[in-house]
Amino acid sequence: MTTPSLWIQKVGQRALSIGYAWGRATYMLLGVLLSRPQPKKHFPLLVKQLHNVGVQSLAIIMVSGLFIGMVLSLQGYVVLVDYGAEGV
Repeated sequence: MTTPSLWIQKVGQRALSIGYAWGRATYMLLGVLLSRPQPKKHFPLLVKQLHNVGVQSLAIIMVSGLFIGMVLSLQGYVVLVDYGAEGV
């Protein structure tokens, strides 16, 4: 059996945690809405990320493309052998 003071304490803690969560969400929303883009600051970071994602992954893309091409050509050859058309 809970005492009334314990129940009031739990209700108060819950109300404070909800208020705290709403306050944090409001603070973040206002920060996002009031911030302004800074192209001079962010453009070099964008170029660096494009380089990391694009240029540095080129080797992986080429190797995977090579193996995918080999598998497709092998499967195509097997199908042509089944039809007897590999020498055409």
